[in-house]
Amino acid sequence: MVEQSEGRLSPIRAFGVIAMCALLGATAFVAVATANAYDEDLQSDAEDYEPLDNPRKWTIAMYWASDNNLDEYTEYFVDLWIDELKNRDDVALCVFIDRLELPANISTLTEEGWIERASFEEIDSASPETLASFVDYALTEPILAADNFMLMVQNHGNGYLGLCSDEGVPDSDVLKKWMSIDDLGNGIRTGLETSGGSIDIISLDACTLGTVEIAYELRELASYLVASQMGVPFDGQNYIALMSGFTTNPDISPRDLACKLVDDYGAWYSAPLHTLQTLYPYMQDFAALSVVDLKALDPLKAAFCDFRDVVLPKDNAIGMPFKTASIYADASLWMNTMGTWYYPDIIVMFTTLGDSLRDSRPDVAEACDAIVAAADDAIVHNWASWRFRGIATGLGVFVCPSIGVFQAYWDADERVYNEVGLDFVTDSGWDLVIMAYSYTMKMYGYAPITRTK
Repeated sequence: MVEQSEGRLSPIRAFGVIAMCALLGATAFVAVATANAYDEDLQSDAEDYEPLDNPRKWTIAMYWASDNNLDEYTEYFVDLWIDELKNRDDVALCVFIDRLELPANISTLTEEGWIERASFEEIDSASPETLASFVDYALTEPILAADNFMLMVQNHGNGYLGLCSDEGVPDSDVLKKWMSIDDLGNGIRTGLETSGGSIDIISLDACTLGTVEIAYELRELASYLVASQMGVPFDGQNYIALMSGFTTNPDISPRDLACKLVDDYGAWYSAPLHTLQTLYPYMQDFAALSVVDLKALDPLKAAFCDFRDVVLPKDNAIGMPFKTASIYADASLWMNTMGTWYYPDIIVMFTTLGDSLRDSRPDVAEACDAIVAAADDAIVHNWASWRFRGIATGLGVFVCPSIGVFQAYWDADERVYNEVGLDFVTDSGWDLVIMAYSYTMKMYGYAPITRTK
């Protein structure tokens, strides 16, 4: 992990949950200043809670980082959650909401109804300290005690560049701040360490986060990851089916719930247009979601390492097949997926590359087969629109179309692929491969693209 220094003071928790005297059984929220934000504490009224006689079946912790253009949908989704979560004895919802103009807050939905537990002034929802404190709270608050725990993060996503864009960072000239993938992992890890709790499912309801880089970063933090390798429509995941489903099946296992999220997503976005009250019905044709077993990432990393060792030093004869396979496997280059690209599908890319080199470079083909097998083992369940024509099997990887994109991408913050603290890059050396094989038209010409029907 990369330490977050860059000349800052040591980060102080953006808001925290401090347990009051155990004999009194009270808890209090304390919002503490970060190095970039507050210089005074923000504390809500403390309330006394009695521990539950029996834990709930599930607690869902929702990190709703909407301090951006997604804020206009916040009230719509809050009303939806309240309407659809009927089984509040077995299931609790805990929500952190960072608004664009309104104060941030933490609220819970239990048998007591929707209750705002704490309110904050402007807060940095792109900060890992803010995420860590929320995770710690949701895992330690007595009224939220449950057998199973799911963390859902909702916001904009941008692949390895990060997620949770915050357009209202306090006391800062930065117009928009992103949480890096390294910070995402650090924030969740810190919350787990301080709370002593565990997470069964991490669900990332944001664009282009179903990649091996993100999954590998979270490999020790939960059992399953639910994410999309493509763009996510503004309706996001199927919250109606999620919340209402607990009425009939509160005992659902973590694996089954993760798979249900995928199936419900498919049902929502494959429904005929105008049959559902979606926010943007025209986007239904372009959606995908998958479940990844976070305990199966080490073999996939090892397979990438073996591939690296086989193709380096660079062999120019591999250049054109590598380019062709990566382009063919990147559906966003020829489909409307809201401009999220450069993450070809792992299984499709390495199947295509292996088949093209099986006679001339059987060693490379064997390494490709190992990556395909490991990726297939890691992907528990996947759904993708038929319009992707099979080129979205559940997990992508960054492959830049040129060395210039590797160095700068489109991002003004210059978040270079191998300089943002990605564990996968460090452990697999994948950056060395794509730097060596980042093609140019002068070197390899135009790659033919064929499509399945």
